[in-house]
Amino acid sequence: MKRVIVKIGTRVLSKEDGTLDLNFLEHIVEQIVELRKMGIQVVLVTSGAVGAGKSLISLPEVKSDVVRKQAFAAVGQVKLMNTYSEFFAKHNYYCAQVLATKEDFRDETHYLNMKNCFEGLLLDNVIPVVNENDVVAIAELLFTDNDELAGLVAKQLEVDAVIILTGTDGILDEKNKTVPEVNTSNIDEVASLISINKSASGRGGMVSKFSVAKELSQKGITVHIVVGKRKNILVDVVRGEKVGTRFVS
Repeated sequence: MKRVIVKIGTRVLSKEDGTLDLNFLEHIVEQIVELRKMGIQVVLVTSGAVGAGKSLISLPEVKSDVVRKQAFAAVGQVKLMNTYSEFFAKHNYYCAQVLATKEDFRDETHYLNMKNCFEGLLLDNVIPVVNENDVVAIAELLFTDNDELAGLVAKQLEVDAVIILTGTDGILDEKNKTVPEVNTSNIDEVASLISINKSASGRGGMVSKFSVAKELSQKGITVHIVVGKRKNILVDVVRGEKVGTRFVS
């Protein structure tokens, strides 16, 4: 495994009050640094800008929900990146902010510019940190969620694996047991297990994660859906530990 994407959703990186879980983020950074020391390039796809902004400002006088979200994202993105930057700096690594909309994947010039930028960043002690550009995104340019964004970047960079950090230990069956592996023989059965419910804080849910994982696995990219808050989860996945649900490429 030489190149992976780590995707963190809003629910995983936030505490119950909606503020950033700084202890969790610091441990994620420590694990990413460990992966880099193992010779693995890492791209981090993260949510959290809107939530971070809500912890700083309230904007009661702004009546438009769209404008409020844009303002929360604009303020929160600074806090989110400063947090990541501070934690990576402790290990002599830098992080680079990459904000994207769907238009960047539809326009050939944008697409190639982004890909070339990623390739350049990954050659040095830099961790690209990717998020949706909520400040400028309008309805038709929104990703379904950051699972979709992670999938697009994964195909763009031809990564070996995508590790999706979520609130449950992978996909659960009727007995609340983790489905350890999804392959061509059981994928339809597993699809029937997926709940249509979505988390309150995000736009996705397991439906989105399953859809992205299914598509990527069919394109030769292994996908792991694992519980984000477990200690050393990223290192365990890379070392082949049987954790969460693995979509076989």
